[in-house]
Amino acid sequence: MLVRPGRRLRALLTTGALTAGLIGGAVAVAPSAAAWTPLGQCSTTHKILYNINSSQVVKIPDLPYDGGYNVRCWMDYGSTGKAVETLQLALKTCYARSIAVDGSFGSATRSALRYAQGQEKITVDGLYGEEVFSNIKWPRYRPDGSRNGCARIAYV
Repeated sequence: MLVRPGRRLRALLTTGALTAGLIGGAVAVAPSAAAWTPLGQCSTTHKILYNINSSQVVKIPDLPYDGGYNVRCWMDYGSTGKAVETLQLALKTCYARSIAVDGSFGSATRSALRYAQGQEKITVDGLYGEEVFSNIKWPRYRPDGSRNGCARIAYV
């Protein structure tokens, strides 16, 4: 599974690499922004452990990629499918937005997403991508399938 590290971890890794390069006399180069370009539009979903010390899972949007799945995807107005349903369920369950979970990213979903982005103090643009994936809350499920609150993905 390919999951992008959060901003703090990237900054820490970049700082460490630059420091090591200066101490060792080598030239360090920060990772390019292109390395994290979305691979395509989210179309499916996948369950992952919400943190490494738990048996509980969250369902997240993704797309098929190289025989597996990848969370480096995007959604916006006009997107449809299971991935949109997963986002809508998160917005309805974790942010108390009154929207249909119908798999159609329309104006109500965009408005609900903007609300969640504002609550999490991230860019408010109504677009789903890496920043939203890493910062919003997702419904958490017990092994028996029952819901158990909401959580951010702890290791992202």
